[in-house]
Amino acid sequence: MPNQPIQPRAFDNTSLWYKGISRGWQFREPVDLTCTIEPSVVQAASGHTFVITCTVGPELTLSAGAHITFEVRATWDAYLGNCFRRGIRTVGNRDQIQPGYGAWTDVECSNPEVVLAHEASYGRHLDLVDVVVVEGTLVAGDTLRFVLGPPDGNLVQAQKYAQLAPFPIAVDLEGDGAYRIAKVSPEVEVVGTWADRLRVFAPGVVQPEEEFVLRVLPVDIYSFNRATGYQGVIDILPDEGIEVSTLKLTLDSDAHPNCATVTAKASDRGVRYITALDRRSGLAGRSNPIGAGFLPDRGIYFGELHSQMWRSMGTGTTAEFFEWGRDVAGLDFCAPANHYNWRYEVTDEIWRDLVDDCNAYNNPGRFATLVSYEWGGSSASGHKNIYYRGADGEFSYHYRSRTDSDKLWASLEGQDVLTIPHHPKAMGGTAWEYRNDEHQRLVEICSNWGIAETSGPRCVQTALAMGHRMGFVGGTDSHYGLANQGSYHVNDGNGLACVMAAELTRDALWQALYDRSCYATTGDRILLDFSMDGAPLGSDLAVDLEGYGPRAFSMRAAGTHRIDSIEVIRNNEVVYAAEPGCEVWEGEWVDAEPLAPLAFEPTFDGDRPFVYYYLRITQGNRQMAWASPIWLTQKAG
Repeated sequence: MPNQPIQPRAFDNTSLWYKGISRGWQFREPVDLTCTIEPSVVQAASGHTFVITCTVGPELTLSAGAHITFEVRATWDAYLGNCFRRGIRTVGNRDQIQPGYGAWTDVECSNPEVVLAHEASYGRHLDLVDVVVVEGTLVAGDTLRFVLGPPDGNLVQAQKYAQLAPFPIAVDLEGDGAYRIAKVSPEVEVVGTWADRLRVFAPGVVQPEEEFVLRVLPVDIYSFNRATGYQGVIDILPDEGIEVSTLKLTLDSDAHPNCATVTAKASDRGVRYITALDRRSGLAGRSNPIGAGFLPDRGIYFGELHSQMWRSMGTGTTAEFFEWGRDVAGLDFCAPANHYNWRYEVTDEIWRDLVDDCNAYNNPGRFATLVSYEWGGSSASGHKNIYYRGADGEFSYHYRSRTDSDKLWASLEGQDVLTIPHHPKAMGGTAWEYRNDEHQRLVEICSNWGIAETSGPRCVQTALAMGHRMGFVGGTDSHYGLANQGSYHVNDGNGLACVMAAELTRDALWQALYDRSCYATTGDRILLDFSMDGAPLGSDLAVDLEGYGPRAFSMRAAGTHRIDSIEVIRNNEVVYAAEPGCEVWEGEWVDAEPLAPLAFEPTFDGDRPFVYYYLRITQGNRQMAWASPIWLTQKAG
């Protein structure tokens, strides 16, 4: 049978590139191929003709049948073009791309005796451009040039978030699928663009007469990236009862990329806001609510508990994740929760690198980090995010065996570690027949996967009705390493963990999470407090249900927008509702119904009848918040 002509390689499912091919790079020596890209520094969402130049080194020969394949992330697009990747390629050869529906990719070689062929494979996560040597041989000094978005067609648009963006290039020398990564793959530094608004960050809770720092950061329209090229004079406009160190700021974003600061203090108790305004450009921003004396002995700290990075299923380094969370998103704490064994197979070295990064960025009193990862489990167990209390922790290699939750918890016995169910309604959901009150004390009620509160056998309300004692947190699960930033667009799929803790330290935050002294929002820094007869949210009270009298509830909220509704949910039924129509609200309500007839009967051995309450808030801007429940459980005896 005659030999078939050499053809470019087609990838039916480019996700397999992550799961299999690129993971093999870890265990093979790189090839002697040095690649650069021009331009190498661009603004977010800007359009360019990108030229990748690959130079063959002295230890590499590329003969007929060799493949050179490189990635173009799904977040790179045709300039000002496709908003949704519904089967439309970003890049491809001139036969693949219909004019106006993507960007052509041309391939050139410095050696005139070499014949190349190429085409692109489309995928949800990325496109793959495969170049095959049809005839001839590339030797030391020869170059390949990949032209992405030549000017006679569409330009290529950079991703919308500011981050170092690699274009991995790998070589299959024999055509057998055993790829090796280039010695040097090209990278593009994506920076923010023009200022579109001002972000204003302040502590959630302060005490009267306590000085605090207000941060003002100009950001762009795309992903709230730090703006470039901004110069302006900003008026600081505090609410009455707030004193600031200056009423005007002069800010140059290139000289001070992380912000300008103002010292402020509140003269007395109350919720206040501070507005920043550039009168010349019209840029403005308002702080999150500042609760002076909102809690007498604790702060409310806002953090991101779940993002994916390059060594997982996302982009960016752990350092970029922490720096974004601290400097750009203005958060108090962050924890990576990488879901390993996609691009990289997790190894001891990779895990140790993550632990070291977590500890390097942990700065008590300023910014806290938690050592963490996402455990995949079996399809019957669901995904859980693992958070260690201290500066170290073990990666559970039960992850690899796809074991169930009980075996995971057995492997963690004796350790201070939390296991928080992630997307309990998605991807098969969380199996609520597994219960562990020592480790599984919280649930991720909202994330990029949506809101898991209600509807169906895997929802949070189902778990609560069964007897799980879980408080609420949010986590974005951005696959682009962006803390408190939705994966695709601003404010899409955010989740925030809001923790009431005595101080901003890793240990205090972990303990507060363990105590369920926390609440969740869909991304906004809403202030919230909820108590019953003086017992705070997260409490589990052992009482005589028959003899326990009316319950008095206290509720307080300060929003980032108008609060449209406040609801108290008792055993999954709304039993109290208010429509404040304002940003700052507090109220009380007494539930006088007898408790015993309301109680859920136990699902798990050893449990006793119980009633629980939690608070739900919805704002006019569609942002939501949920206070962790308060339980009343029939006492023994």
